[in-house]
Amino acid sequence: MSSDDTDARADAERMFELMQSQRRSTQSRLVRGYTVLLIVWAAAWAIGFGALWFGDGVGGVDVIPAPISWTVFGVCILGAIVWSIVTGIRSGASGIRGRSRLQGMLYGWSWTISMIGTWLLLMGVQRAGLSPEAAALLYPGAFVLMVGVLYLAGGALWRSPVQYALGIVMIAVVVIATFVGDPYHYLVYATAGPLAMIVVAVLMGRGILPLEPRREPAHD
Repeated sequence: MSSDDTDARADAERMFELMQSQRRSTQSRLVRGYTVLLIVWAAAWAIGFGALWFGDGVGGVDVIPAPISWTVFGVCILGAIVWSIVTGIRSGASGIRGRSRLQGMLYGWSWTISMIGTWLLLMGVQRAGLSPEAAALLYPGAFVLMVGVLYLAGGALWRSPVQYALGIVMIAVVVIATFVGDPYHYLVYATAGPLAMIVVAVLMGRGILPLEPRREPAHD
C-alpha cells in the first residue's frame, strides 16, 4: 500500500471519528434537554393539578381558594409550555437542518394548533349546556388525551420509543382519572403523570432508555 493510500485511509478514519463524535455530542444534548423538559413538565403537573386538588373541596374544605388554585395551575402549565418552546428553538439551532428541521417545525406547530382547537371545542360544548360536573372531568381529560396522542405521533415520526411509551401512559392516566371522578381525578393527574415522567427522565439520564432506537450493526 502506497503512502498516499495510507494517508487517505487515515484521513477517512479521522473524518469518520469526527462525525461520530459530533453525533454523540448532539445526541447527548438532545437527551439532556429532553430529560430536563420531562422534569419541568412533571413539576408543572404535580404543582398545578395538586393546587386544583386542594382547591376543589378536599374533605369538604377548600384548602386553597378556587381562583388561586386555577391561577397556580395556569402559571405552571404556561411556564412549562414556554420552556418547551425555548427547548425546541435551542434544539433547532443545534445543527438540525433540512428535512428534520421542517419535521420538527411542523410537529411543534401541531401542538399549538391541537391545543387551541381542543380549547375552542370545549368552549363550544360548554355553550351547548355542559354541566359543571362533566366540565371538571372533560377539560383536563381532553387536554391530557391530546398530549398523549401527540406523544404517540412524535414517537412514530422520530422513531422514539420514549415518546411513544409516554403517549400510552398519558392516555392510560386520562382513562383512570376520568373513571375515578371529580375531585379525585386531579389527584391522579398530580401523581401518576409526574411519576411516569420522572421515571422516564431517570432511565434516560442513566442511558437505560434511549431517546432513539439503537442502530443494529450492518451485516453482509
